[in-house]
Amino acid sequence: MNNAELDKLLNTYFDAYQKTLTMMTDLVAWPLSQNQLSFEQFLILRRIATVNQVTLNDIAVQRQVTRSAISRQIKSLLALHYVFQVPDQQDRRRLYLHLTEQGQRIESLIDRAITQHFDMWVKKLGDTQIAGVLGQVITLNQQVEQLEQQKHSTES
Repeated sequence: MNNAELDKLLNTYFDAYQKTLTMMTDLVAWPLSQNQLSFEQFLILRRIATVNQVTLNDIAVQRQVTRSAISRQIKSLLALHYVFQVPDQQDRRRLYLHLTEQGQRIESLIDRAITQHFDMWVKKLGDTQIAGVLGQVITLNQQVEQLEQQKHSTES
């Protein structure tokens, strides 16, 4: 591929990325903004809602981010009274995260709003096309991660 073709492909990527990111942001932005939440905080609420006995560390490992990054989000969720912590009976240093009643209501409300919006996309595009696009995105993500790992291993 010559430089002009590469440049054209890169510009097409930028345009598609910007438009897709805007659409994806719109999918979640309104219900989140109505409840003073970021997308990251919603994902934490969702994880707490769906996993029994989850800890801050469990979420950090699953999301592949630092404990301090999750800790900052948890502090905000505690301040909003969406979550509470319960110490493990065997190891009091280990704190399990739970949703408050308000947190359960907010997580459910946002999840429903996002699901309804996403369902419109599926009905319009078809589940086969959505699944195909998601499959391609997952494959692309895996391949880019491999390239990044190779890049970092050659730099070391």
